[in-house]
Amino acid sequence: MNLQRNRQSAIGNQQAEATRAFRCLIAACLLVASSGCARWPRQWGAAPCRIAVKPAVDRESIGGHLIRETLFTPIEHTVNVVRLGRRLAGVPARAVNLKDGQVADSAFFTNRDLGHLTAAAVRWGPTPPGDLPQPPCVITKAKTEGKTPGFFVKDARGIGYLFKLDPVDSPELLSGAEVTTSKLLYVLGYHVPSYEIAEVRPEELQVAEGTMQKDVRGRRQTFDRADLDALIQPRLRQGVVRVSASRLLEGDIVGPARFRRFRDCAEVRALKVVSAWVNNIDTKDHNTPLVWDGSKTTGYVIDFGTSLGADAGIGGPKSPCAGWTNIVDLSVLSTELLTLGMYRPPCETQAQAFSPAVGLFSFRLDPRRWKPYVPNPAFEEMNDDDARWIARRIAQLTRAHLEAAVSAGRYSNPADASRILEVLEARRRAILEQYEEGT
Repeated sequence: MNLQRNRQSAIGNQQAEATRAFRCLIAACLLVASSGCARWPRQWGAAPCRIAVKPAVDRESIGGHLIRETLFTPIEHTVNVVRLGRRLAGVPARAVNLKDGQVADSAFFTNRDLGHLTAAAVRWGPTPPGDLPQPPCVITKAKTEGKTPGFFVKDARGIGYLFKLDPVDSPELLSGAEVTTSKLLYVLGYHVPSYEIAEVRPEELQVAEGTMQKDVRGRRQTFDRADLDALIQPRLRQGVVRVSASRLLEGDIVGPARFRRFRDCAEVRALKVVSAWVNNIDTKDHNTPLVWDGSKTTGYVIDFGTSLGADAGIGGPKSPCAGWTNIVDLSVLSTELLTLGMYRPPCETQAQAFSPAVGLFSFRLDPRRWKPYVPNPAFEEMNDDDARWIARRIAQLTRAHLEAAVSAGRYSNPADASRILEVLEARRRAILEQYEEGT
């Protein structure tokens, strides 16, 4: 008996040694090739992930982006020999700017001192305290296509905003999610515009002469007072219409950041964990504009109407599988095919919205399995070092910080605010349990 046990132990040790040797061999063979695997374009600046110039950015239609990331990027990710070899060897490409467990200030990130951050600082984020759009607000361009109508305005001070409306049957849903999530990303260190809830009376909205909109076929046509009234009248509550007011970014918007270009920056990779926390499934390139201010380029994260329990893409609550599958998920489709349709993704297909204002924001979260609705090349490169770095920052947020962020959403029903707070706490616990140091 002892002899058999010793033989099994020896075989196990030999297998372990062989596995380690194989990994070392792969790592050695790829050393030269992989030395350039985690790279930063030096023409953008010497410091990794900081952009000291005005970069040239290729513009791409949203449709083209969705096709590329859904169909071609997953294949490229699989057949990239160098990165695949590193993953097999257990040494995935490290981020270029994660040093001693810390990330320096970058184009997308600023180290905010979470230990000394007040609840008021979280509540307002990048917004000067109390700074809301000042009426009258003049509409210069309408955004009527899609599920989330709105308009570009200039307030009495000449400051530009984008006003977005909630769905008629889900008041507070998109606006509350957008503002709350923006505060959480800001406090963690990401650059976001000012988002606030504003309540506007119809007489405080004016339509500039020559204002245009696009019809359902994309054709330009005039937008007048009658069109405005048709949008806001069904949404009036006690004489005011509630909007998410995002202050327009100042500077030269050079185009969207390509997640592919920033895939070796730890803070961009780790945005996957933050997005999983708030279930922000809309993380396409177009929601990360680069802005040149004359001396440096700053990367922003915008558009959070598809976070928490909301889905701006469908103009209502999230579907039960949001965050569990891509909108076109090749891995799920292939698995269903191989199992003759017996496989089902692990989402709660019968889950229901908590309320019209909260939507469907689930307590369940598996941070490693979470997916945005379109594959993200930076998220695919995230490793545990990146995830643990941002998890440590998330852990520093107190309940008072979370309450302050949720209060910015200005939910009229305290039960709705409490529900969002409870789910944020539960999803945070799932993240911390998954990425606890040493696991």
